[in-house]
Amino acid sequence: MTETSKSACVVLGATGAIGAAVCRELAPDWNVLGVSRRGLSEELSSIGVEELRVDITSPDAGGVIEKWLDGAGWDCDALVAASGIHEVALLAEYEMESVERMLSINFLGPLAVTRALLPSMVVRRRGSIVWVSSVRGELGDPGQVAYAATKGAMNSAVRSLAREVGRRNIRANIVAPGVVKSPMTDVLAESWRQSLIERNPLGRMADPEEAAAVICWLAGPQSSYVTGTIVNVDCGEAAAVLKQ
Repeated sequence: MTETSKSACVVLGATGAIGAAVCRELAPDWNVLGVSRRGLSEELSSIGVEELRVDITSPDAGGVIEKWLDGAGWDCDALVAASGIHEVALLAEYEMESVERMLSINFLGPLAVTRALLPSMVVRRRGSIVWVSSVRGELGDPGQVAYAATKGAMNSAVRSLAREVGRRNIRANIVAPGVVKSPMTDVLAESWRQSLIERNPLGRMADPEEAAAVICWLAGPQSSYVTGTIVNVDCGEAAAVLKQ
């Protein structure tokens, strides 16, 4: 077990591209618990990231994470919700099971885990909560009605949460990436992926580490006066689209 003098961060979706990048960024200076349904990579384990296999959509997920933290003697100083799935289809073609799955993984799961871990933050009067949303939550896009809705729900919830817990010295923020190199974007049609890239001023996809850098900044003390904010890590896509 790692030392307990460090601040501790729980990362949901630690096996995803962004979640894994967050773990790598934090590991040298934080105690990091990587939560996922499948095991962590050897790389993350080798740098000291602790592993907890939990399906965040299960009703007891928050309690399982809380119990692990208690056993390790860790306080949850930061929670990063980087779990998520992305399924594209026109609304008329969506299967409701797909919609419910996205809602559960993208929104309800992070909400339930946050609810479980929040009381200890309130008691200690400190904590940082960072949810990973998407620019689709504000911009939308054809074929992403359900996905964008789950991300829009994240945005609204975190804004409200920031106002709810701010007086307890707890911060809550959103990072909304644009197009990020990941298995999630690899499955998109090449023509559609290229059209997304061409929207932004730099004309490229982001590396996961570029999103992780902003997430880690919000999780840590350097951003102590930032809360209730949506930070777009989108290469200017939102600005370019909204200007049209």
